[in-house]
Amino acid sequence: MDTDMDMDTDMGMATRCSVPILAAFGAVLGMMAPTALAGDWQIVPSISVNETATDNVGQVKKHRENDWITDIAPGIKINGRGDRLSLSFDYQLHGLHYANDSSRNNFQNSLNAMGTLEALENWFFIDASAMISQQNLSAFSGSTYSSVDTNNSDNRVETATYQIAPYFRGTLGASTEYLLRYNLSRTTSDGNNARNAKTRQLVGRLASTKEFSRFGWSLDANSQKDDFEQGRSTESDLVRGTLTYRIVPQLRASLIAGRESNDYTSLNKESHTIKGAGFEWTPTERTLLAASYEDRFFGDSNSITFTHRTPGTAWKYTQTKDVYTSTDQSSGSVGTYFGLLDSMFSSAIPDPVARAAYVNAMLQNSGISPNASLQGGFLTTGVTLQKRKELSLALVGARNTVTFAATRSENQDISNGTGSGWFLGTDFSNLESIKQTGASVNWSHNLSGLSTLTGSASRLKNKGSGSSSVHTDETMYTVNFLTRLGPKTSAGLGVRRIEVDGSTSYTENALTGTFSHQF
Repeated sequence: MDTDMDMDTDMGMATRCSVPILAAFGAVLGMMAPTALAGDWQIVPSISVNETATDNVGQVKKHRENDWITDIAPGIKINGRGDRLSLSFDYQLHGLHYANDSSRNNFQNSLNAMGTLEALENWFFIDASAMISQQNLSAFSGSTYSSVDTNNSDNRVETATYQIAPYFRGTLGASTEYLLRYNLSRTTSDGNNARNAKTRQLVGRLASTKEFSRFGWSLDANSQKDDFEQGRSTESDLVRGTLTYRIVPQLRASLIAGRESNDYTSLNKESHTIKGAGFEWTPTERTLLAASYEDRFFGDSNSITFTHRTPGTAWKYTQTKDVYTSTDQSSGSVGTYFGLLDSMFSSAIPDPVARAAYVNAMLQNSGISPNASLQGGFLTTGVTLQKRKELSLALVGARNTVTFAATRSENQDISNGTGSGWFLGTDFSNLESIKQTGASVNWSHNLSGLSTLTGSASRLKNKGSGSSSVHTDETMYTVNFLTRLGPKTSAGLGVRRIEVDGSTSYTENALTGTFSHQF
């Protein structure tokens, strides 16, 4: 349809230039100005200058080169809520200049935006989101943990993911609620080795509305098509019914049955039955334990979630085994500090825009970059089977904030080469399975009302098997000092060391400095 074609054209340019991004969001705000101005809005332009002195700009084992990198980054943040519109928008354009090698000079975009428009009161809504970040092409060529790729690495590529989702939500009578939603998402990556993908998904749901009755039910349907710029398209359909029984007010048990059809492992669609069960236990409003098990076309599928909050801590453990397409996520990535805390406070602050404002304020007060990566991931184009375990913890005190994240994941090529032109990216060209085990810890200490000291350490072990075998171990240490020079001005100094050993080997030491001002 025309909307789909327009998105394809605009998105192809978005990772190279900030103009389409700002124009698109400006158009939305312009159309909704009467609604937007009725609420509480905060618009904060900014400028930052970041300096990096590195002893290995190319991140190589031999023929190391020193360089001095200047990063000038204008940005803008928009946060607020109107009568029917809520928006969280954080964008920066980084212009990088290299003192000793001008051929490395480049521009990079960084964006994290989400918004919801209530187009028709309490019935028709539109969700939109956009994210631009630097991603790793391979898990075995060394990762750059910073949100900005100052090393201009061949293993890094600017990746943009956009999604727009119009949906209808309401009730039928007094006992049934319904949802009809269309998700259109697009992932584009700059660079010759990267691949682009588009997902179109239609979701429908009917469910009982009597929250406190003993019996409940839901019926979910999902039809999805994934188009890959290189490789064949895939299609999947799924219908799942769930019966729920509330044993006590805090404990619910469920039975699951359904049918799914897809062409992931063959050229033609194959159908399979879904059978499963699950439970959800909420002993207090601050604690949740939920688990489910299903017999799927690829074998057993499971999901376990545990969250717990105290006045000064937030805990989360998740375990999943499921199928993912390239637009679902960057494989193997724990994500950013923003994503970590956003997930951990999702139950405490259900509204995504309000939660984003809370998390950004917490990170700013702690001197932690919201877009800084916890662990490196890697891009894939295709469908993978992923087993994943994650444990995260945040300790928030009057002067100290500590975050900890650990992950263990295994990604497998579910297609086994099925179909002409199937492509799963740089690593899966020769590997069938990629295992990653990592952990990171960040400590932030408020030295005074104006100054903050932060330190972090992270470790990531990558192992791939298939027609060949590869491995890479990565370690990084950072220490940063940040101080406010005025109400809207701050400056900082930092050091970092990166050690990579295995299929790729190098070390890097760097000094960093930053100056930023909000207008």
